[in-house]
Amino acid sequence: METRDISNVVIVGAGNLATSLALAMYRKGIHVMQVMNRTKGRGEKLAKRVSANFTDDFRKADLSADLFILAVSDPAISGLAVRLGLTRQLLVHTSGSTGISCLEGRSENYGVFYPLQTFSLSGTSGFSGVPLCIESNSSEGEEKLLSLGRRIGGNVHLLTSAQRKVLHMTAVFASNFSNFMYAISEDILKEHDIPFSLLRPLILQTARNSGHEDIFKRQTGPAIREDSIVMDEHMEMLSKDEDYREIYELISKSIIKYKRTR
Repeated sequence: METRDISNVVIVGAGNLATSLALAMYRKGIHVMQVMNRTKGRGEKLAKRVSANFTDDFRKADLSADLFILAVSDPAISGLAVRLGLTRQLLVHTSGSTGISCLEGRSENYGVFYPLQTFSLSGTSGFSGVPLCIESNSSEGEEKLLSLGRRIGGNVHLLTSAQRKVLHMTAVFASNFSNFMYAISEDILKEHDIPFSLLRPLILQTARNSGHEDIFKRQTGPAIREDSIVMDEHMEMLSKDEDYREIYELISKSIIKYKRTR
């Protein structure tokens, strides 16, 4: 029997991801029936943008929906899932680090709909090409989530909870840590009255290099050359900030070790 596509959705949450999901579905003609959120102002604003009803009472979920999406913080997932009082409706969370098992017993049909991307409240970035990691406790739920991901333009993949946790951890290295490196650079440059914009072409080229196989082959800088003179100079320049100095030293040593063990 052919699996029926999801057509009516309830979004739980009104943060960056919830906003982006709601708008993406709305633009593709998927009916967002209801937005549920603890904070009334933000929830009502999102509901208005997608012509949905709003409630801040989690006991008043519209149970006629096909899909409930918990786009909330990880600690809130399990508690909110209980409060919804679902039976057979498909229930998913959007976390990269939380397993599917946290939804067991909260509905007969449950899963994960995890987009590997950073979003803003504007919701303008969309899901075109964004990796969407899908998991479900049933083949029917899996098919529905795969179809939904494709409809909003995502690059859909089936991943287990264990695989998704590894992916989420590596995203911290690739995105969160990288962003903090930019922040450190900006901080140091400000001290010397140098505009951060001078680094942007280099940052963009480095990002483009990640599109090639064997990324480490494109590693540059004093550590890959094992240029101790330059590295010592840099360490001395960072002598007033022990944290930055430790970060510089640890990463440089890691690059050298990685190079030598390959």
